[in-house]
Amino acid sequence: MEEKIENVKLNTGAMMPSIGLGTYKIPPAIVADVIFTAIAKVGYRHIDCAPLYGNQKQIGHGLKKLLQDGVVNRKDLWVTSKLWCTDHEPDDVVKAFNQTLQDLQLDYVDLYLIHWPVSFKKGSDGTKPEDLIHPDIPKTWTAMEALLESGKARAIGVSNFSSKKLDDLLKVARIPPAVNQVECHPSWQQPKLRTFCESKGIHLSGYAPLGRNDILKNPIIVMISEKLGKSPAQVALRWGLQMGHSVVPKSSNEDRLKENFNILDWSLPEDLLAKLSDIKQEKLVTGSTFVHETFGPYRTIEELWDGEEIRRQLEFIFILRPLKFLTDKYCLVLHMAKFFVLNNGTKIPSVGFGTARAAPGLVAHAIATVIKTGYRQLDCSPVYGNEKEIGDALKQLFADGLVKREELWITSKLWCTDHLPEHVPKALDKTLQDLQLDYLDLYLIHWPVSMKKESMSMDPENLTQPDIAATWKAMEELNHSGKARAIGVSNFSTKKLQTLLETARVPPAVNQVECHPAWQQHKLRLFCKSNKVHLSGYSPLGSQMIGSKENVVLNNPVIGMVAEKLDKTRAQVVLRWGLQIGHSVLPKSVNDERIKENLDIFDWSIPKDLLHKISEIVQVKVLTGAELGFLHETFGQYRSLEQLWDGEI
Repeated sequence: MEEKIENVKLNTGAMMPSIGLGTYKIPPAIVADVIFTAIAKVGYRHIDCAPLYGNQKQIGHGLKKLLQDGVVNRKDLWVTSKLWCTDHEPDDVVKAFNQTLQDLQLDYVDLYLIHWPVSFKKGSDGTKPEDLIHPDIPKTWTAMEALLESGKARAIGVSNFSSKKLDDLLKVARIPPAVNQVECHPSWQQPKLRTFCESKGIHLSGYAPLGRNDILKNPIIVMISEKLGKSPAQVALRWGLQMGHSVVPKSSNEDRLKENFNILDWSLPEDLLAKLSDIKQEKLVTGSTFVHETFGPYRTIEELWDGEEIRRQLEFIFILRPLKFLTDKYCLVLHMAKFFVLNNGTKIPSVGFGTARAAPGLVAHAIATVIKTGYRQLDCSPVYGNEKEIGDALKQLFADGLVKREELWITSKLWCTDHLPEHVPKALDKTLQDLQLDYLDLYLIHWPVSMKKESMSMDPENLTQPDIAATWKAMEELNHSGKARAIGVSNFSTKKLQTLLETARVPPAVNQVECHPAWQQHKLRLFCKSNKVHLSGYSPLGSQMIGSKENVVLNNPVIGMVAEKLDKTRAQVVLRWGLQIGHSVLPKSVNDERIKENLDIFDWSIPKDLLHKISEIVQVKVLTGAELGFLHETFGQYRSLEQLWDGEI
């Protein structure tokens, strides 16, 4: 007879249901109905909540009705909630907890967790790096222990804690945490953390147990589901139970709620269970928004996860040289960072060669030089007027055996005259013809601006109203065809990117924008990180402002000071800054020495104190779009810079 695993026993002696309903991203308008369906119709008895999810009040209304109607008794339910990062001070812990009880209309919760080992200033919305402060977990935990002793929290625990952070807490805790709720699924199996938790009597509870859709499409999971006559989701969830942890899937669909719950009366045979251990590991929730070069305690993902996340990053991104360089300082690991992994799993070289303003007659020689120097990313565009010559140079390099096509990453862009869906594939075909290639590695919408087809000038009357959603659908078709291995955008503000993400079937892999120490794009970088859109920085060395001979980046005295201290060129400091901030860089030059110099940025790093100095540089955007004629009081969509950039200038 199969083991049902309906409950797991915590170190408090309490029995926690092994299958919970996650409420993250369930809209407030429908969450009460979802709760009713899950409890009354399906049989769930474990509800996982958090104030961050924005729906606790509505969950409270749903629970109150279920309890009043006698559908379920309070003692038969397990309700979990969490302490958000703005409430870590002891006095705030109590206030936050009482607010949660009030919202849920309960006298107690069964489990209360510290949501992240991260603290924000009280009252902040947590969207700005400067809101990050240093957490005092022992002090916060003491306040959590008091809640347990009051009886209002029947068990206490943590969420998103590494083995090390859990061990540090255990050394000072009077009452050990009962639970560590973390991301756990067949594509992120947490063997080290699971073993540690088991050895300390701490139950591991898995959120995001279904990962993303690509996990459910994993061929091993699909094969097992077909063999057993189960859905891929059921296989992933049953794996969790058999590995010994509870699972907290989320859904608002009644059929899927039932399917996710129907995992108790069967099991995965040992041979198939073993096959699941072969799945390639990739963490989805990295917490990168909690990492900043200046603010808060965590400068790197390494520091946040104490090495338990960096192993995955190393596997996919950084291992290109011996591991003798690997230390506990992530900045020393970062000097290996020759690639960044995009949201489609492809690897984009972290340093590319920009071809804007590379004049025909010079660009072919520059392409040959950069490839021989070691560059593997070329950034092109039809508007640069040199794609045919680049194509001739590439053809010669391939013929001479100096590089293979599959070793290169080649980006090009859709110009503003080709936004209509029927023009998008024709524009790509023309680019492929000019570059003499069968496919691009990345194809970008160059600007969120459209112009009349065949218009040859930037005259205002050529501006038209863009339909980015329609253009993006055509881009998605190119991606599906294989002619564009990844697709993205360029010069999109946070708001425009958010609008696109709301309708896109294929999310953009990249947003290529102006980014350098004099225009650091804090808000946009955070947004891109949180939505797994890679930010790529063009003009990383800055350029002259219109009407000025001054380069606002390379002539900045802070950059000069850092370069002198590190015995590097100003350009190297600026490019290295980009890598350490976490984005790829696209310098351009036709000078052989500068081409080599710009690539020599991998075996050293900028110390934290000097990074902080760079963060204080006065911000000024160089390329606004106004100089390209994209603003007009009558024609086109944008009357002002405010409208084009949505207030980010």
